[in-house]
Amino acid sequence: MEKTKEEELLELAKFYFLNSKFDEAKKVFDKVLEINSLNSQACCNLGLIYEYKKDYEQAKQMYKKTLDIDETNKVAKEHLDKITGLDNE
Repeated sequence: MEKTKEEELLELAKFYFLNSKFDEAKKVFDKVLEINSLNSQACCNLGLIYEYKKDYEQAKQMYKKTLDIDETNKVAKEHLDKITGLDNE
């Protein structure tokens, strides 16, 4: 079965992400969201990139969006809790 453009871009973005090419990964995850704004994987990974870059507000927004789409996403929940905990210290 042939992959959709969304699936191909998601794979490419994950490849960049795993190789610490966060700027490239961000651009491709953004493209995934242009195709499907409800792609929870792209949202969550963008959250991780923002968190890595210490842009905690953007990271929080992406984790919240991820959880709006998929409330069972453990990664987004754990990271959101961690960042929110930073606010409370």
